[in-house]
This record gives sequence, structure tokens and C-alpha cells, in this order.
Amino acid sequence: MKRLLPVLLLVLGFRTEVRAALIPAHEWKMIREVAVNYDLDEERTWLLAAIRRHENGRPGLEFGVGGPMNSGHRAHRYQDGVKSFYVQAMWAAGTVKKHYTGDLVAFGKRYNPPYPKKWSDGVASLIRRLKAENGNKLPGVRPAKRKIAFP
Repeated sequence: MKRLLPVLLLVLGFRTEVRAALIPAHEWKMIREVAVNYDLDEERTWLLAAIRRHENGRPGLEFGVGGPMNSGHRAHRYQDGVKSFYVQAMWAAGTVKKHYTGDLVAFGKRYNPPYPKKWSDGVASLIRRLKAENGNKLPGVRPAKRKIAFP
């Protein structure tokens, strides 16, 4: 019977696998910390999270800040996974805070000049998916402001 249950569920149209979250909980925690420190409102915090998922870069490029790796951009100075995540998130949060006015296509021209429409469409879709996944509520507890320092 145990072997037949997954087959039966599949035949009936039920999914048997569990999907991974678009953004893992430990990354949400860091995104929320950076957003609070940069005084980002809820809309901009969703945008920051969507940028993370859209760019989906390796350590040193998590938010796609600074162009190609080894370009000499200061956002690439760490490649360890945690420091690099915070540095990339802070650069992205600063860009969001300074340049996002509510027009995602206009912001896309700033964040991804070669393909602003394609980029903004992808990010808008991710914002919708992230909100749906989290019940339109930012996950976790809103952290207190604190200085994020690196050795």
C-alpha cells in the first residue's frame, strides 16, 4: 500500500514532492536585516528579495552588483558566502533606496541597462511569486537596526 499511495496521488493529479522555497530562510533573515538598516519599506524589501532570486549569483555576485566578477568593483571584495551576501545586498539596497520610485521598468534601466524590460518583467513575476509563497507577508520577524560590520 505504501508504494501505491504516491502512484495513486500522481494519477489523481496531486503533487507528491515538496518544493523548496524561492529564497531560503537564512537568506530572508539577511535580506530583512539589510532592508531595515537601509530604511526600505515593505515594497522595496520585496523588490530586494526578488532581485536576489532573479540575479541568483554565486558568492560575490548574489545580487548581480558590479558587473562581471574580477572587474575590480568594490562589491566583489568578498567571496565567502556570508560577507559577500551582505556586501552585495547593501549595494543593491542602496541602489533600490536611491533610484526606485515605483516604476520597475525605469528602475530596470538603472539596474540592468541592456535588458530593462525583460529584467523588470522577471522581477515583477518574482515579487508576485514571493508574495504568494509567503502569504503577502514578509517572512520572519522584523529585525532591529544594527551595524553590520566585517573584520
